[in-house]
Formats: sequence, structure tokens, C-alpha cells
Amino acid sequence: MNVLFKIKSYAVTFLRFFYSLISGGETCLVCGKTSYLTPLCSNCRKLYFVSDALKVNRCKCCGKELISEKELCMECRDSPVLKSTDKMIPLFSYRLWNKELLFMWKIQGLRALSYFFAGLVSKALKELQIEYIVPVPPRPGKIKKNGWDQIDELCKILKFHYGFKLLSLLERTSSTQQKKLNREERLSTIQSAYVLSEKVYEVLPSELCIIDDVCTTGSTIETCAHIIKVNTTVKKVYAMTLFAVG
Repeated sequence: MNVLFKIKSYAVTFLRFFYSLISGGETCLVCGKTSYLTPLCSNCRKLYFVSDALKVNRCKCCGKELISEKELCMECRDSPVLKSTDKMIPLFSYRLWNKELLFMWKIQGLRALSYFFAGLVSKALKELQIEYIVPVPPRPGKIKKNGWDQIDELCKILKFHYGFKLLSLLERTSSTQQKKLNREERLSTIQSAYVLSEKVYEVLPSELCIIDDVCTTGSTIETCAHIIKVNTTVKKVYAMTLFAVG
């Protein structure tokens, strides 16, 4: 599986680079210069400093960037969503070109970005000394229909290329897309959307990290963390996303 995944992923990346090369490249989303393989040129890719991102003053509950020195944002002070999640770690804000990057990766299927994002997540996980990862699972039938899922691929790259321990502890039962729901609808429907996977692991770690692409309300992360804590021996559940809204 390891070798087959690497061959397939390298082939997809090579074809993307070859097409980009013969077509004259594309425009970097940040600076407008010519870029190959990804819509970020080599210089602008260096703007994503993981170490700096981890030092940003964030809410200790939801991980959103704070303006004040208080430990919690206003929403988490009044009605916190994340209760089972021990720490929320978003790497970057969901604004400007980051929105377009996620759209190109997740919706348009620009899989070359999987390696770029996996490299960022890998650096953050290593800096935080996190070894075990759990992907937020895709909607039923998504991989069969589209041929891939962005978080599934990201976590497999983290496993096969960076050596992290991948635990597929969760399954999704609902096919409803969360992006089409407002905050209240997300919070009310998400609790029944995920269940513990039937896959059996003889030994589970005391702590692990849920991986997702973007945190909007935190409802998905919290539901996944709650399921893991209630149904397994895992004591601490962290969560890491590439982006956070707000």
C-alpha cells in the first residue's frame, strides 16, 4: 500500500507539473508571478511559516486569533462549542488567497496542493510532538464518486511520507454538506453525522490529533473529539486545521 500510494501520488504530481510546464505556467495568487505545479510561486510558499503560526495569540478553546490578551474569545466565553477538544490548532486564517487555495484544492481537485499542505501540517505536528493523527472522514460515497478526498489524501501523505501514525477511528454517516448550513444548523445536525469506526485497534495512544481542512464553527471537530473520548481509552484529543474562519 505504501509503494502503490507513493507511485500514484507522484504520478498525479508529475502530470500536473508537466501540464503546467507546457502551458507556460500559471499566475501566483499572491504576487502575480509565474508559478509551476501549485498556484503559489517558490517565494510566496515561504510566507507560510508554521513556527510563527503556532505563536499567534489564539483562543485556548476554539483556536481563533485574539485581538485582546484574554485567553478566550467572546463566543467561547459565552457559549463554547469545543468542550471535549483539549486544544484547537488552526495554522492560518481563512482569508485573502487562502480562501482560493482551499477552493482550488478541495473543490477543483488541485491535488498538487496536497503535498504543500501536508508539509505544513507535518512541521506543526513535529513541533508540537504529536505522533498519532485521525482524519475527519469524508461524506459517504465521496471517494468513489470523485476518486479522492482531500483530508484522506493529506493524512495518507503524512503517514507514508512523513511517518505519522494514522488511525481511522471515525466514519461519517450523513451526506449533507456542512458548508451549505448556517451556524445553528451545523450545531444541531452534526452530532448524528459521525460514528466510531468498526475498525479495531488493539492499543490506542493516550493522545492524538484530529486533522481537518478548515474550522468554521468547531462543531465537526467537537463531535469527533466527543465520540473518541466517550468510546475509547484516549485521554487527550487535539485538533489541527489548515485554516480557521474568523
